Amino acid sequence: MAPRTPSSNSAVSHRLSIPRQTKSEAEWLKLFHVVTERLHRRPLGLIVCLLFCAAAAQVQHADEDRVKAAYLYNFAKFVEWPAARFAGPDNPTIICSIGDERLAEVLQQTVRGKQPKGRPVEARQVSSEGQFKSCHILLIAFQDREHISQILRSVQSMSVLTVGQSDEFTRLGGMINLVRNDSSLELEINPKAAEAAGLKISSRLLAVSRIVAALHGGGNSG
Repeated sequence: MAPRTPSSNSAVSHRLSIPRQTKSEAEWLKLFHVVTERLHRRPLGLIVCLLFCAAAAQVQHADEDRVKAAYLYNFAKFVEWPAARFAGPDNPTIICSIGDERLAEVLQQTVRGKQPKGRPVEARQVSSEGQFKSCHILLIAFQDREHISQILRSVQSMSVLTVGQSDEFTRLGGMINLVRNDSSLELEINPKAAEAAGLKISSRLLAVSRIVAALHGGGNSG
């Protein structure tokens, strides 16, 4: 099914249905990486069906963390950062998380040894503003509006892809939100916030996401 044209408030809502049957971690990760590697060879018409479809593994407890970690890893494939954010071609894409120790551990396991687009990936758990500047992707696991807004303001000029998991995240100026909806995960993206930070999100990723705008017109706002 072809995606609808995004509007300023909403566009394509792509729900990742979660099947009841279980998969082993090895099977799930293998399927996920096979699917995402195919994205680079498939026409756009198939992308809606393929992109992140392996994330339809069990989203319950530890399995939910694996799904989120796989999302974070794959964002490194579908987002472009300013060249100045890397000192050289061998410098890693650093995926940080704050506010969720369990997910941080799963993320480290997920990215170990991986090199999307030929660049190594490193996962870090951070706890303070001074550590944010080293991050290319930052998962903000907090739920309270004030805490989220404070972190978004602190990274506003750093070209950091901000990812959250709260109801208001993108409308507060966050860039990508992982939304739990019953037994599925949905993506919300605020492309204007990403553009304001000098980031380019692939149309492939935008095509399977709900497009939203920040409360104050885009960018990281408080």
